[in-house]
Amino acid sequence: MVEPGREMQYTESDVASVFEAREDYAEPLTAREVADELNCSRRTALNRLHDLQESTDVTSKKVGGRSRVWWIPVIPDE
Repeated sequence: MVEPGREMQYTESDVASVFEAREDYAEPLTAREVADELNCSRRTALNRLHDLQESTDVTSKKVGGRSRVWWIPVIPDE
């Protein structure tokens, strides 16, 4: 059980599953959208997204002053 005031632990796999479960695989997501799907804080989602970016193909792009979107690049069939 999670201690009061402490958030449960989320893994890179939890975040990856958010990307994999989407209908439009190519649509980028914000940390807030990932957080909403996982029911966790934006900071937790952002931390896991950074971890995921370091260890997988997930990439990101800054789209505003403090905004960033995240996605898994789609490689076209050759």
